[in-house]
Amino acid sequence: MDNLYRRNQILEIVRNESPATQAELRRKLAERGIRVTQATVSRDVEELGVIKTRNGYQLPGAAEPAPQTQPSLSVILKEFLRDVRQAAALVVLRTHPGNAHSVAVVLDSAGWPELLGTVAGDDTIFLATAGPLQAAHLQQKIQKALEGE
Repeated sequence: MDNLYRRNQILEIVRNESPATQAELRRKLAERGIRVTQATVSRDVEELGVIKTRNGYQLPGAAEPAPQTQPSLSVILKEFLRDVRQAAALVVLRTHPGNAHSVAVVLDSAGWPELLGTVAGDDTIFLATAGPLQAAHLQQKIQKALEGE
């Protein structure tokens, strides 16, 4: 069998099917009548520049970052948040140790106009607002999100 033919088949499989493993790629080649060892597939993949991604093997340049899916705000808050308190123009959140950053990122991306910014430590987050009224409103929003509303 011709190396060029085998490699063209690998490129076609990768382009159309994004096999998750080299074993799957070998099976797909076998379905086309091409029987090869894992070492041969591995060498071909490397020489062709095919790359392994979260979505399987892909051609160079075709790989796009995996979509960033994250749990909803409500799920994150229910999972990690322990306490919510207002302190003048700040809202102070307490999380389980090591989770403050995860909660702060989700809050930063929520797009709430009352929230001017966050500062996260290990288990504490300070939410900055323009004043006590905005802080009270933000605290209520967080409480509602905790309840899943």
